[in-house]
Amino acid sequence: MIRKDLLIEIAEELEDYCTNESADGTLTDFLKYMYLKNSIGMTQTRKVGGEHAIVTERDVPAEDLGKLLLMMNRYAKHYIKLAFEGTHLQTPEDFTFLMVLFSYEKLLQTELIRKNAVEKASGTEVIRRLMRLGLIEEAPKVSDKRAKPICISNAGRAELFKVLPKMKIVGNILIGNLSNEERDLLIIILAKLDHHHHALIDMKDVTELEQYLKKDS
Repeated sequence: MIRKDLLIEIAEELEDYCTNESADGTLTDFLKYMYLKNSIGMTQTRKVGGEHAIVTERDVPAEDLGKLLLMMNRYAKHYIKLAFEGTHLQTPEDFTFLMVLFSYEKLLQTELIRKNAVEKASGTEVIRRLMRLGLIEEAPKVSDKRAKPICISNAGRAELFKVLPKMKIVGNILIGNLSNEERDLLIIILAKLDHHHHALIDMKDVTELEQYLKKDS
């Protein structure tokens, strides 16, 4: 026998989802929404701040997202630093630059920097450091003589393969106490955000932070 009280509760949740989330979402979308909603309610969190809050108009989810992303970045850097012990790599950018270069025959320096979403000055310094270490090298010139294509060297490939097992451990550490379903969902969400923000960062006409919100609308 179907419980009427449960049907009413489901109907209320569905109404709330259609009103506040998506009026044309699928059953799968609704089930994911319910899963996340219940997971958030059971999630253990730690208290960082005190009782005194800044008096201003607050957007708690946005504030929490920014804070948690910054904290995850710090945790990742700590684990990655341990993974790089005994190698020539110093920063996460060293690793991602080599990873990207490994997947191409060659790239212009500007292309490599853009694909890694770092500032030109910082990216140039990473490239110079990797070249000094012999992990990347100049590739054959393209038609434009001013362009400077680069490629990963044999030493760079060896260094990359040396650190990959450790980076896999880093990934497993960062997954932490997530279930397989939560892990897969997080990967999907982060990939979606990466695609969105990489397009925003590529926009050269943005000079103020608020303009990114307009680009998003």
